[in-house]
Amino acid sequence: MQKMSFLELEAAVAELAHLEGKRIAKIRRTDGGIFLFKIGSEEVLFEPGVRLHLTRQALHACERPDGFASYLRKNFEGKTAAKISQVPRERIVEIVAKSKERLIFELFRKGNLIACGEDGIIVSCLEMDTAGGRRIARGEAYQCPKSTPFEPSKPEKPGFFVQLDKNGTPVSYSLDASKGGREFVSFSEAADFYYSNQSEESKAESDAKERVKKLQERLSSQEKILSELAEKRKSAASAGDAIYENFQGVEELLQLVRQLKKSGKTEEQINRELAGHKAKISGISLELQL
Repeated sequence: MQKMSFLELEAAVAELAHLEGKRIAKIRRTDGGIFLFKIGSEEVLFEPGVRLHLTRQALHACERPDGFASYLRKNFEGKTAAKISQVPRERIVEIVAKSKERLIFELFRKGNLIACGEDGIIVSCLEMDTAGGRRIARGEAYQCPKSTPFEPSKPEKPGFFVQLDKNGTPVSYSLDASKGGREFVSFSEAADFYYSNQSEESKAESDAKERVKKLQERLSSQEKILSELAEKRKSAASAGDAIYENFQGVEELLQLVRQLKKSGKTEEQINRELAGHKAKISGISLELQL
């Protein structure tokens, strides 16, 4: 599934400008980990690490919101979105409330959603993070990641296009008219069309499958160990049975070895004596074929 580039996010954020000054009416989160922010009469969709844009998709929220979603609802619903902007040359978007609190949407790596107070200190976040020489955690001052400055090249003929396969299924989207495809009047509509037609599993489903896979690997490893132990037990039991059945012969061989050692015979000489009995010694061990 395609993830938004800096330029694509820039196009999406430009379409949010008219929401500035409007009230954050409702905040929801779906089972798949998608956040929905109703600002004014429109809805902004945020999928961490993947996309952020206006949406008309009918997505169902969790019946019981988790702690982070509950925090957002309690502390940001009813506030006014005074400013919506993209951090220059970053896949980061900020919604600054009239009361100066900030919501920071990160789309790089696996993504994050961070709530900061008016002093810039993190008060809550979706994911704690220590990568890239910064610390994303409650009580820390928010810092943008260190990045290498670059100037992305914009297409000569811009537009909002979704490329389709021969069956009419969306395979990608682009701001470049030269790539062709189905054209849309806005980037958000193009993104909505593309993502609503993707069959890729949700993050929750993906995480669940990964956990099941790890458990299956662990179970397989444990079954292998149990099988090996059972085989060793069987082998040891067979050896024990053989010794028991041939106890008299084994005892006689041990007595012979003791006598030969007592007489000063070397290990090599003793083994020549034992060859006819299909036995040999090695150090303090006696090996015999029963």
